[in-house]
Amino acid sequence: MNPYRQVRRTLRRRRPRSLGPLLPLLAFAVATPLVRRTLLPFLDGGSLPAGIEALSFRLGALVAGAMALHTYSDLVRSPERAVLDPHPVRARELVAAVALDTARERLYLPLGGAILLLPVALEGEWLAWAGGAGVVLTAWLCSLGVGYTVHLGAVWAAWSPGLARLLDALRGDNPRLQAALIYAPGVALAVAGLAVALASAGVRLALEGTPWGWAFLGLPLAVGAVGWALVGGLAERWYVRATALLAEIDAQYAQHDAAEEERHVYLDWLARGRPELLRALRQGWRLRRTWATGAWGLGILGLAAAWTPEPTAALRTVAVAGASVALMGALPARLAEGDPPWLDAMLGVRPGPVLRARLLTAFLYAQGAILVPVVALLVRHGSVSLLVLALLEVLALGGAAAGALAASRWRERGVLAYGPLAVVVWALVVWGAQTGGLA
Repeated sequence: MNPYRQVRRTLRRRRPRSLGPLLPLLAFAVATPLVRRTLLPFLDGGSLPAGIEALSFRLGALVAGAMALHTYSDLVRSPERAVLDPHPVRARELVAAVALDTARERLYLPLGGAILLLPVALEGEWLAWAGGAGVVLTAWLCSLGVGYTVHLGAVWAAWSPGLARLLDALRGDNPRLQAALIYAPGVALAVAGLAVALASAGVRLALEGTPWGWAFLGLPLAVGAVGWALVGGLAERWYVRATALLAEIDAQYAQHDAAEEERHVYLDWLARGRPELLRALRQGWRLRRTWATGAWGLGILGLAAAWTPEPTAALRTVAVAGASVALMGALPARLAEGDPPWLDAMLGVRPGPVLRARLLTAFLYAQGAILVPVVALLVRHGSVSLLVLALLEVLALGGAAAGALAASRWRERGVLAYGPLAVVVWALVVWGAQTGGLA
């Protein structure tokens, strides 16, 4: 029996029971009728196979992007490292236990996708619904195997002398060792995204009358299985060495701090004279960097919705980019994980400025998910992009404020309160944009 799994099971049993795991699913159920006409316009006329392909790919890509962030946090910047580092660990068993917990805790992602697709089944197209939900489910399973493999492989890449020149070319102002970690979530998303794209295309072929198209659903499963088969060996060799890698990166940053007090983290030029904001930006860039880079990756996903000649491009941009922006509002809760209450008390930190700093950091990080699709929409459709920009900025500001308030009240557990609220608010924004005639 895996000893880490036993410990985790005991800790779960000791936690007070709550509706936390059900709240996201309830939020998706509330959101589905609000976004039905926007996400599933093909039900009111159009090609059902093509519509299922497009929507299932977007939902699958969002799930894969979220899991890329989760698997990175599990392996690279997990708070468990501070507890386990002084002790010998069985890396293979530990990673397996972490993966099982992550799968259990993030099961709401594919289930939420299935709920958003449920109107397809209610129209009598059960086979199409099963195909779309199958794409989202296989995307989730694929990203589990790929995510852990890529992020463990990134530790190897960081130490590899053969990749030193490549990392130097990519790292910019960052330490070379961190360059591999910066781009690892993007690599995981690209690999999983390609498999999801092929799976969704296969579902379209199957719905058009080509039975062997269903076989493409096995591609994400195969990619994920291959990835997971590599995880055990990579964990034994590189999981523990990731601690030394992180220590070296942090030491280089500390040395950099001593030599230069300004302009060495993302957007810190905005924090001159604002120590709380500088602290939040440094914390986000060094411990939660995938949120910054991931926002630009999500922006590319929104670009796919905006870069189309169809008159519904603006509404689709609000739906797709809005979901990404709502996700970024959870950043304050992640920042709160590194700020225990006793530390704030010892340092005399003022809660108000900290709350505003986390709010502004989340708002700034969300700009990557906004600007890319809005610029694409401006090029293709002109002035309607200004209205879309205003809607997305309001959603980003509201999400950042709600996330910061939840983090101030419940710290890292604030995401449990923020997540369901964000889903419902996103659905209301999409519904309001459609009923208001946005096109």
